[in-house]
Amino acid sequence: MKKSRLILLVLVFTAVLVEYRYVNSFSPIEKKTAVRQYAPHPSDEIKWSEASQDAQTYQIRFEQVAAAVKNGAKCYDVRSFIEYQLGNIGIAEHYPLSSLRKQEFPAVVHDVPIYLYGSDSVMSAQAAKLLRDEGFQYIYDLGSVEQIKAIGATLYSI
Repeated sequence: MKKSRLILLVLVFTAVLVEYRYVNSFSPIEKKTAVRQYAPHPSDEIKWSEASQDAQTYQIRFEQVAAAVKNGAKCYDVRSFIEYQLGNIGIAEHYPLSSLRKQEFPAVVHDVPIYLYGSDSVMSAQAAKLLRDEGFQYIYDLGSVEQIKAIGATLYSI
């Protein structure tokens, strides 16, 4: 029991330290101007060449994802817990790829649109395949963190 508490304490300390370094990496001006928002400014340009295949095919912009989630769609961040804690897009629920690999699927109707992103495009593609194989119909693979930024998303730390 003592060993597990020590391991937990070390993990929490590490997460806090990483968060502290991440937050303090911003300049004072960036800290003051950081505003939590889900849609890009109209002047932001979409970098389609850097977007995922699904985003390019369906011309998915982040503001569309945010609107869909507001209307009942789901957006899942399939990265690890620590990666999710270090920064996510705000509208995404954490649903790690490891859970999907254990056949633990979200409790949602199979025809609800689901948007996915991960650390890299391979991770999100694996999650998309697992969900499609389980019968989920509308799966949109938004790719990696960098690819979701290309369609207008911003990552925020928790």
